[in-house]
Amino acid sequence: MSQPASDKLQPISLQWALALTFVAWFVEVVLSMLVRPMLMRSGLQLPAAASLVRILACGAVFSVLLHQSGLTYRRLFHDGRASAMATVGLLGVPILMLVPIIVLLDCQAMLLLDQLLPLSDSEAAMFESMTGGLGNWVLTCAIAPLVEEMFFRGILLRGMLKRYGSTDAIVYSAFVFGVMHLNVYQFVIAFAVGILAAALYVRTRSLWPGIVLHAGLNTTVTLMTGAGLDAETRFSVWTWALAVTLGLIGAMALRRLLWEPAARAPQAGAETGAGPADADDPPPDAA
Repeated sequence: MSQPASDKLQPISLQWALALTFVAWFVEVVLSMLVRPMLMRSGLQLPAAASLVRILACGAVFSVLLHQSGLTYRRLFHDGRASAMATVGLLGVPILMLVPIIVLLDCQAMLLLDQLLPLSDSEAAMFESMTGGLGNWVLTCAIAPLVEEMFFRGILLRGMLKRYGSTDAIVYSAFVFGVMHLNVYQFVIAFAVGILAAALYVRTRSLWPGIVLHAGLNTTVTLMTGAGLDAETRFSVWTWALAVTLGLIGAMALRRLLWEPAARAPQAGAETGAGPADADDPPPDAA
């Protein structure tokens, strides 16, 4: 899909995306030394303070890139054919139906990784402290999905789509998103979620489907942590059955809404004499 002339964002390579992620990480380290002690003295708990610092770091790097790109926030969040409200209304429920099975599969991946690479005491403490009160809830479940989607899909993926084909750009951006989490345990789910969020962006040219997915996952994991559920919890067969059923229904709905129209478009073009549709263009009924 061709970009409007006002979009001055330069093509972004995988190496450049990793470099920008390193810059965001470096800014996070500096802010942690300068700001986090002050945040904790003001009453913010450690997990909330750490989340806020990461959001500020990503936001700082993102803001510079957004200014250079000439993009408005309106176009950054949604550049599709249909309205943002229509896009979320059409895709929101199927996306959220995928959340339970993604979380359960991530628990299984965590168990396997813990057997291969046992968690250190500091890593275990990090995961156990993820609830962290109301401040951390707001940061983790609302603000973080917005800022991270703006940075990783709104800027990095958008730039990669100008340099690579859709499939390569999706995989590369998901890899960078996983690396940003700085531990192998979160890398697995971050990479998987990054693949899905990037694919949704490519089909819709909207950040909102990825934000819904990201917020749904963060909220579910935070709720589970607060309830004392973790990767070692033995979930019942009925829980798995419900999660698999919802996931299959959600996946089939998304396929029907986003991918099947693109597959039918070349056939329609052949019947009418028109040229084949651009595979990267979102379908007219779900963009």
